[in-house]
Amino acid sequence: MKYLLINAIVGLTWFSVTASAGLIKGDFLNPGDGYLITDTSTNLQWLTPYLTRGETWNDGTVQAIESNYGFHYATYQQALDMINSNFNNPPVSPGSAAGFTDAQNFFNFFGINEQVTCDVGPCPRTQGLTADVYMAGSHYAIGMLQYGSNGYLIPHNPWPDSVSDVQQGNFLIRSTTASSAPEPGTLVLIGVGLTLCGLTRRSSSRSGLRGSVRSQ
Repeated sequence: MKYLLINAIVGLTWFSVTASAGLIKGDFLNPGDGYLITDTSTNLQWLTPYLTRGETWNDGTVQAIESNYGFHYATYQQALDMINSNFNNPPVSPGSAAGFTDAQNFFNFFGINEQVTCDVGPCPRTQGLTADVYMAGSHYAIGMLQYGSNGYLIPHNPWPDSVSDVQQGNFLIRSTTASSAPEPGTLVLIGVGLTLCGLTRRSSSRSGLRGSVRSQ
């Protein structure tokens, strides 16, 4: 029983570490979809651009999400700060080997919108539109890309509002106070905590006291 308790504690520690620097991946529409990312350092919840890939800026689908679930567009700066804070200030093009890892970690949370093949092989990318206007009829996008052995940030990518592309989604956010239900990550932590308490009580009773680019 002692070893079981130790293993449970180690498991809890591992979960906390893999939640990244403040990010917790959870579900939005269906169990296991992983579309909702909670940033505990800013108290913001992000929808993955993967959910709205191929949708144009603020189209009907996006408006329905905004009105039904309380989301709105993140500013470009909010998206940039979130990426820099949680994914090691990734470099811009041509990127680096460290940037490849940064992009991989970003994909682990936000998904890969499009798995494109370039001259160097697979070059997956995910971008999200923001609230910032480039000029009339277009907004800035931001995202991550892997190219060969390098990875890099796609910054300030002007994108026409009327152009849809599966690599492009939307960076939508809301405050964590918009949802009163505990997120899946929180429920896991609560569940593990209750398990630890149960193991401790059981052990004590037995012993007596014991995360403009269109193609390349």
